[in-house]
Amino acid sequence: MLPKSYVVFKWAVYAAATLLLCALQSMALNQIHALGLTPFLYPMLPALVAMFEGPRRGAVFALVFGLACGLLVPAPFPGFFVLIFPVIAIVSAWVAERLLSKGLLCALIVAALAMLLTGGLRLVVQILSGGRYLGLMARMVVGEGLLTLPALLAALPLYRAIYRRCAADY
Repeated sequence: MLPKSYVVFKWAVYAAATLLLCALQSMALNQIHALGLTPFLYPMLPALVAMFEGPRRGAVFALVFGLACGLLVPAPFPGFFVLIFPVIAIVSAWVAERLLSKGLLCALIVAALAMLLTGGLRLVVQILSGGRYLGLMARMVVGEGLLTLPALLAALPLYRAIYRRCAADY
């Protein structure tokens, strides 16, 4: 059993890396506008952490990150991120444990799934609120996902380095 200080240190490093990536979103990615779309990095982050850390730890990270995003990032309804991020984490961990090894291909797939799940829930909310323009909204979901996926090249090496440096089981 590892000391609690090690566990706290590991998750503090994950938190610092996540804050760094959130700063990337705020300062750089929010300035990119292609066809009226902006990259949206946040759903990808719990997917990548869960890919490395597994369903339990990944879901806890996703829940905490979802709470933070719920307070700071506009969403279709209150609790949107708290609801979808743990689902993303569990699906991502399952893909990493059962289908693919933890690498670039797995990261690409779980990041794409994260974007699709987030966009899919936004579409469901739109449908339930009697929304129109569903075709346009679906194209926006796909476009935003494609625009965001290159940011994986910044997030993946950062989280992989943390996972490898702090890879002891507890």
